[in-house]
Amino acid sequence: MILRPFYLLLLVFIGIALLAFAYGLFSYASKKPKAKSSLRKLGNIGDAGVCPVCSMQLVPGEQLKTALFPGKETRTCHIFGCPHCHPFAKEGITRICPVCKRHVPQEGYLIARLFERPGKKRHVHILGCTECRAPKKN
Repeated sequence: MILRPFYLLLLVFIGIALLAFAYGLFSYASKKPKAKSSLRKLGNIGDAGVCPVCSMQLVPGEQLKTALFPGKETRTCHIFGCPHCHPFAKEGITRICPVCKRHVPQEGYLIARLFERPGKKRHVHILGCTECRAPKKN
């Protein structure tokens, strides 16, 4: 009976030590560096793996959203953007046409030609965006 308060005090100190250890463990986990997706870099338009609409470098697995239309050697292509700028542009990302350098609206896209030649790589030539290639209204 004499040792009982001693054991109770010992259990309280062990509990406090475990709580301090758990707090340190979980607060360390929240201080880890941010995910790589928020540390994206801008690339040069025209380079492989760079979105022509927002200039973001794409990581393996990310693809451009496009629409291809029928044709033989050359096909018309609409480029809507990458996961960062289509269907909704993430914060801090601007959609710019590489031809006219104007802002491409969220519902806009780039108009391009896709050249497919036997035995050669595909080649894309961007003609403009919906703002600079749209038919002129009288």
